[in-house]
Amino acid sequence: MNGGTMNYGRDAIAALRDIEAKDGESQRKSIQSVEIGARVLLALLKADRGESFLREVADNSGLSRSQAHRYLLAFVNTGMVEQNPERGQYALGQLAVRLGLAAMARMDPLRIATEHLERLLSELKTTGLLSVWGDYGPTVIRWIDGGIPLFTSMHVGSNLPLQGSSTGTLFLAFCPKEQTAERVAREREEGIVVDDEELAKQVEEARKQGLARTYGSVVPGLSAVSVPVLDSQGNLVATMSILARSQDKPFFSKARIERIIQQGREASIAIGWSGKT
Repeated sequence: MNGGTMNYGRDAIAALRDIEAKDGESQRKSIQSVEIGARVLLALLKADRGESFLREVADNSGLSRSQAHRYLLAFVNTGMVEQNPERGQYALGQLAVRLGLAAMARMDPLRIATEHLERLLSELKTTGLLSVWGDYGPTVIRWIDGGIPLFTSMHVGSNLPLQGSSTGTLFLAFCPKEQTAERVAREREEGIVVDDEELAKQVEEARKQGLARTYGSVVPGLSAVSVPVLDSQGNLVATMSILARSQDKPFFSKARIERIIQQGREASIAIGWSGKT
């Protein structure tokens, strides 16, 4: 009797384990299906014309045409994707739009940018700041102390010049001229003057490289590297600046600069930037 009970107990345990194993396998398959579905949606998101043929979705998602078609059909049935009845092309549908708008409504771009900046400063062990466009031009809204103490009169609320600062160069590079022209004129009246040709060169380099640098031109003894944070329309939301002592020339190594650029891009993508300027 005891032996039978023990065998029954073992059989029950074995059966439960078998069920758990099947549940685990089913869960893994389900998760994999979601991941593959996300690849299909990303393939549609990357379409230059906003619409894609089946073969393009398959190629861009790494699936066979039959696999891609099954996912597209499921997404069409849910409203996530729509198909043009005349051309047969696929595009993101109304449900995708609603989900995107809901996500954007909950998004706080400055909080996201601050989180990315904090993460970067913790990694680099230095100080940095976040700036936005204010009534008097670029304005510091976050000052985050890192591992290297930097002594400066700059603080939250400080205004940075458009001419001569890495932050200002980015605003000149990524903002409409009508937004910045009046402030540049006022700075020149106040005695801050950078030659037009030199300023245009700095702005063009900032656009091409996706960053701007200064070496003690704003605050003596401090160097800075600044990168833009862009929104879904490619508009400048804020600038992230990393500071270091000017005498510490090796600090801004190629690897660190690439990391700073990467973090700025990640912050931008997190608030909806497509990755294209």
